[in-house]
Amino acid sequence: MRPALCALLCLSIVVGLTGCGSDSKTSSPDSAPKASTAARSGPDYKKNPVPAPSVTMTTLDGDTIRLDEQRGKVVLVNFWATWCSPCRKEIPDFVNLYSELQSDGLLIVGVATDDEGERKVGPFVEKHNVNYPIVADTSRTIESKFEAMYGLPTTYVVNPDGQIVRRILGIFPTEEMRPALESMLADGTAVET
Repeated sequence: MRPALCALLCLSIVVGLTGCGSDSKTSSPDSAPKASTAARSGPDYKKNPVPAPSVTMTTLDGDTIRLDEQRGKVVLVNFWATWCSPCRKEIPDFVNLYSELQSDGLLIVGVATDDEGERKVGPFVEKHNVNYPIVADTSRTIESKFEAMYGLPTTYVVNPDGQIVRRILGIFPTEEMRPALESMLADGTAVET
């Protein structure tokens, strides 16, 4: 009996460990990428900024946003899903931040990763009065362009020079980041955050 129990325990551990690092293309709570040591460390964009990927995004409203054409703006690219509790928690802060800083040059783009796409995301956005552009990325085309995308929510901060200077895994710390965002908007240049 003990060898069978030991084998079952080992199998459970192996299955559990491989599930956390899977590259599953589905988007549900069960298949969501998990935060790991690699995710928390990842590239240090603060010390080594990299050019934001050249990606074209079509919003739920039908507008087109080309990330490489946003020079002079500070862009937050936020990956999220309707089923993700921390994602839902940070949305009101993004709504307020966008209301306050959009006229200064802040652009927030929410990239929803729900498998159901616009059918699920559209009503959610309307219900929660989301005022910034939302994109449904069911094919993971946009997600695949960003390095170190390990979990939800994840937000990339792109400076006015078009470089990723921060990657925030988890809830975006709006009040902590506000001074850095305002400084980048005022200077039109990258700043240490």
